[in-house]
Amino acid sequence: MPSVNSGEKRSFNPSTVFLQQSVFSNHFDHLVASVELKNEPKNVATSQKNKPGFSLIECLLSLTLSLLIFIWALEIFSLSKKVFYRLKEEQETILAAVTALEKIREDLETAGAGLLPSGKNFGLAPLTADSGNLLMFSKEKKLTVAAGIEANQNFLIIVPDSDSSSSLRKGRALLIKDNQRGEVVYITGFSDNRLTVSPALVESYSASESEVLLLEKIEIYFDEKQKILRRRVNDTSGQPLVEGVNNFAAFYDPGKNLVQIILGLNQPEEESYELVFYPKNTTKS
Repeated sequence: MPSVNSGEKRSFNPSTVFLQQSVFSNHFDHLVASVELKNEPKNVATSQKNKPGFSLIECLLSLTLSLLIFIWALEIFSLSKKVFYRLKEEQETILAAVTALEKIREDLETAGAGLLPSGKNFGLAPLTADSGNLLMFSKEKKLTVAAGIEANQNFLIIVPDSDSSSSLRKGRALLIKDNQRGEVVYITGFSDNRLTVSPALVESYSASESEVLLLEKIEIYFDEKQKILRRRVNDTSGQPLVEGVNNFAAFYDPGKNLVQIILGLNQPEEESYELVFYPKNTTKS
């Protein structure tokens, strides 16, 4: 074993010292990086935890306000729907009343058409009205008589035309007249050219001087049981003009020749509709 001289001087190498410092520095950087990587998730979690958010009370308040707004909007929608349907019902009722009164006005325009001047209709009133009924007569067509008519006779011999079988039905009204007299009878049957009537004729009429008029009868009446205003033409069944009627009144003043119609309909609140009309044909009937 070689002897070591304690008194020998060791030489200083700078490159060796630099290499040792570099290794130490690299090791320290690696250690710091490892510590940062280990601490990074914790720092991220801490930063996320510190972010601002909604508390439970805030969430409950927002849900409560949203629910109140929804309920309020639902109430507004329901109210708007009720108002819409109420206005719609009122408009439909007004339209029905106006339509019914317009139809009555059209019938009043034909009342007395084709009949004789005043005083020569021999007991036939072209227009009559009471509290719940309105009755109108007008000329539909003239029949040709083939033979004279004797008093107490209950039939007529006529010249039939193409629509005699459809128009000369049971219950139709006839006005038989000449220049001096006249009367109203009703058809009870028709066969070939023989027309039976009731009641039996009171007067005699010659075939050349007499006229036989087939009358159209229109009746407006109130069906109180079903609350319907009906219109009946001749012997047909009454057809409804308007439903939901509360009251109906008809008045006629022959002196002024004015007709007044009052129609009351059932609505949320009772409404009355009125028609005042001047029937031009009755001034000369």
